[in-house]
Amino acid sequence: MATIDIAASVLRAMHLLALLSLFGTLASLAVVAPPALAAGGAAGAAAHRRLVGLARGSAVLALVGGILWLGAATAVIAGADTLAATIAVLPTVALRTRFGQLLLLRLLLLVVAFPLLRVRRGVLPVPLVLAGVALALQGALGHAGAVGGSTGAGLLGSELLHLLAAGAWLGGLAPLLVLTATLPAPAVAMALRRFSPLGVSAVLVLAGTALAQASAFIGGLSGLLGTGYGHIATLKLSLFLLLVMVAAVNRFVLTERLAGIRPARMRPARARLLLLLALACEVTAGASVVAAAAFLAASMPATHQQPIWPFAWRPSLTALADPALRRAVIAAALACGVAGALAAMGLAWRRVRWPALAASAVVLALAVPHLQPLLIPAYPSSFYTSPTEFADSAIVRGARLFERNCAVCHGASGHGDGPAARASPVPPADLTAEHLWAHTDGELFWYLSHGIDRPDGSQTMPGFAGRLSSEARWQLIDFLRAHNAGENMRVFGTWPHPLPVPQFDADCADGRAINMDDLRRRVLRFVAAPTARMPPVVDIEVTTILLAGKRPIEPDPAACVANAAETWAAFAIIAGVPQEGLAGAQFVADRNGWLRALWRPGEPMTLAEVIRDIAAHPLPLSAGGVQGHRH
Repeated sequence: MATIDIAASVLRAMHLLALLSLFGTLASLAVVAPPALAAGGAAGAAAHRRLVGLARGSAVLALVGGILWLGAATAVIAGADTLAATIAVLPTVALRTRFGQLLLLRLLLLVVAFPLLRVRRGVLPVPLVLAGVALALQGALGHAGAVGGSTGAGLLGSELLHLLAAGAWLGGLAPLLVLTATLPAPAVAMALRRFSPLGVSAVLVLAGTALAQASAFIGGLSGLLGTGYGHIATLKLSLFLLLVMVAAVNRFVLTERLAGIRPARMRPARARLLLLLALACEVTAGASVVAAAAFLAASMPATHQQPIWPFAWRPSLTALADPALRRAVIAAALACGVAGALAAMGLAWRRVRWPALAASAVVLALAVPHLQPLLIPAYPSSFYTSPTEFADSAIVRGARLFERNCAVCHGASGHGDGPAARASPVPPADLTAEHLWAHTDGELFWYLSHGIDRPDGSQTMPGFAGRLSSEARWQLIDFLRAHNAGENMRVFGTWPHPLPVPQFDADCADGRAINMDDLRRRVLRFVAAPTARMPPVVDIEVTTILLAGKRPIEPDPAACVANAAETWAAFAIIAGVPQEGLAGAQFVADRNGWLRALWRPGEPMTLAEVIRDIAAHPLPLSAGGVQGHRH
């Protein structure tokens, strides 16, 4: 991260902290503080003035921070390396980009709200609404604002709830600190108890919406552990948990002692001092969480990065396919549950603490080794995903690369029977076998890059990182998947694993050029070199794409046409036939983009029956399994 990026993130954090403080202070004046201020007498009036002063100071800081953030963000967006260059492009960024327009709107809301922050009793409804709207705009200024469609709308809604909950809880901590320092002990306890349900609700909302955001931008364990974005998210989560623990101590220990409800050995004055220190720690932890969030917003989401897996092993459920291993793993998991129950009983019941903890340790020691089948060897690239999107051009180029670099050992058909196979001390792998699908794309990429080692350290397969580009290695993987599927279709009449529709372009009668992303959520039929116009499938909503082959076809309203020779060649590989044998074949894909059937005239089921069954039973988006080869 460059210096200007760090500066922009720091200013973003300062601006957001001030916004949270403004909203939280106004929310406290509206919901939390009124009874405590009324019970505080003269001290209540002084506390009210301080809270309004805090709100005004927060508004000023938010305004200044927003202006500075706009300047730093302009330098980042425009790549300006001098102040003069930044100032020159500032009007363009501020007025002609969505980011600049939203930030200017927020600054305008702050300018309007500031004069309304007056020292008078009662709720300040208009500034509260203005501050809430200004805070809510933050979602559109981050990653959620860059996602379109219904997914983007859902993420924006989640981000809105997340921001308002953070404002109510984290933004309300500084006002609590003011009340604790100013009001009598009974009034402080009253304010803290009134804040408690608000804080608990906010924590639940924050946790739920954070899960939604993590699913969208982190993706999974590999994104969490293998990317910079995931590392910052882990730090943010750790700080959040620390914050929750400190808040629990404040509410259930120090507040009760301050109010004299819970018997304690400390005087109320000491309890107040400890509460002030704990609240200060809570404010500091909250500020750290916001700072981590600001750096997250400035980082590329983990779902857009290739995660580097940090361990030599990774979790896998492939062992559960074996009935004996499945029974052993389930029994071990149940034993771990029993061990957890024993440990909980020991911690909760002093009389049996040590026997229960000892029994728990013994059960764990016996059970954990039986969970080892859930771990398999891993490589730094194990969770890489293919950037080629299984394109027709990648499959065809991969076929040429295989012929030049791999066929000498693995054979032209990939069965491991190439001319050099006899001289190899270890027979080359059969690339048409089931084991290919047990490896992720990232693992295949590692093997192609670095080779495969024998236990004695010698190589059974050389690496190609020095001979083939990264793109070429991914194209080889595309071909290996397609060829394996085609060979199984040729021999067994079915594809062994879900295979995505190759990515390719097609032309439509209305002049549109489309690709497979444009046809998501539709049942698709691909017809190879029809001799006549294909009639529609009665009573079934299906989109037809014609594969032209060697003779170009003009699109008509009933079907778009793919005229590229590479598209024809890719489908021939997937069908397991030579290119001249593809004519007349029809492929059917479900609404989630998985190829499901290869139909030829004369087969027992009619095409309508095949399509109707596929339309009624689409495979889930995650059906690709461990290989992760989908788009």
